[in-house]
Amino acid sequence: MKTPKTIFLRAVAVISALIFSVSALLFAAACQSTEKESKNENADAGGQGDSKDTKTTGEDPLAKFKDGLGEFDFKGESFKVLVFDNPNGQQLIDTEEENGDVFNDALYKRNREIEQRFNVIIDQLLTEDNAYAKTKNIIKSGDSTAFDMFYARCPDAITAWGEGLIYSYDDLPLTDLSKPYWNQSANKTLTLDGNQYVALGSFNITSYLITHCLIFNKKMVQDFDFENPYNLVSDGKWTCDKMEEMMKAVISDQNGDGVMTKEDRYGYSAHPKQVLPSFWIAADTFSVGKDENDIPYLAMGNEKFINAFDKIFDILWDSGAYFDTKDYSLDIPVPVREMFANNQLLFMDMTWAVLDAMRATETDFGILPYPKFNEAQNDYVSRIEYVMSYHIPITVSDLERAGVMTEAFYAHSARTVIPALYEIALKTKSTRDEESEAMLDLILRTTVVDLGDTVLCGEIRDAFMADMFTRNNRNIVSQIEKTEKIIQRFISKIP
Repeated sequence: MKTPKTIFLRAVAVISALIFSVSALLFAAACQSTEKESKNENADAGGQGDSKDTKTTGEDPLAKFKDGLGEFDFKGESFKVLVFDNPNGQQLIDTEEENGDVFNDALYKRNREIEQRFNVIIDQLLTEDNAYAKTKNIIKSGDSTAFDMFYARCPDAITAWGEGLIYSYDDLPLTDLSKPYWNQSANKTLTLDGNQYVALGSFNITSYLITHCLIFNKKMVQDFDFENPYNLVSDGKWTCDKMEEMMKAVISDQNGDGVMTKEDRYGYSAHPKQVLPSFWIAADTFSVGKDENDIPYLAMGNEKFINAFDKIFDILWDSGAYFDTKDYSLDIPVPVREMFANNQLLFMDMTWAVLDAMRATETDFGILPYPKFNEAQNDYVSRIEYVMSYHIPITVSDLERAGVMTEAFYAHSARTVIPALYEIALKTKSTRDEESEAMLDLILRTTVVDLGDTVLCGEIRDAFMADMFTRNNRNIVSQIEKTEKIIQRFISKIP
């Protein structure tokens, strides 16, 4: 394994219990089985387990989240975590007191348990978003007192690792990534050259807040006498072709003016930059793959990727099912939400962060994963749009303590924060039926990360991919040569 390197920035945001609940929920979902076992190599076990089984057996559903760390006494020392504020997520890791809010109190309980258990003080520090340069300079100065852990955007994490400024998770003492409070499916896609330079789990909130899924209009499903979408998912028959069939059936010129506009009814809508990656990842293919040596390569020229790429345009543009609101101010555009609430969309792109906001609508909806490419695909695959992660700087004064605290944050989160948010805040408030709960479980169990959608989003996803879909431009081959240069520069950063 390579020498450690990983960067961390953290931010503090005012708590929105519901938003947090969504994300936390997400990770807890990681383990609740749906009616079928996962077969996807990218989506092995690694979740919270099936709560229904524990209820019937009387077993403690949280027992599996014991970390086995043993006893440590850090003599009242401060463990400093540097965070930053970002409007697209929640990075707050501590709160001053209990106030009756389910998330706030779970957060407080987790930290006080860790402090008491290890005789340590958790000290949350705040820096600015996009402050990697500042954080890097502190690490390079050799200051071991500034912080012990920091929060980082995914492009900064790979840069920090390449510059030798952070420890790989593989090099953290007493940190066991095989434990169920770590996200097994996503972490398999977050290695480079055999190094787990980034890892996700129950302590991460933001990455799960921006995990994508679909919501569907239950009234329209009933009105058009469609097959039950939940049954399609559990039977392995929820595919692009099935989604296209349903979308085409609902397209309607509602006002009869002969022109399809915002006043009419469509099959699907989303921000253009979200469409292609949500579908190609669901088709179990990546824009940036990894070879047998775990080294990234440009996969956009692969037959599997091109087939998925073409299929997306077929089922959305050629069918006439897609509507572009032209409003790109938010990742889940407000006009799209309004159209869905007005029964003008059968399907809508959704993230966990926005899911609860839809609860205010009168329109009844259900939750689904994005569809498989075809029935031959082993399992569903779900997309984490971006990665923000915690890292240990090479300047840390006590590496063993850092490893213990890292593991403790994840294990205790699974036992306190996740149950509070997953079982109470989300499942009883944001979802509207038991089947949707199973869908949430499946989605988190199958989350993955495509480097072209995350680390290289500025060069690939948000650059030419978003523009191509907006313009209905399918000439992907024209982009491959120039993108290959981007990949080579990226590979050169791998130590």
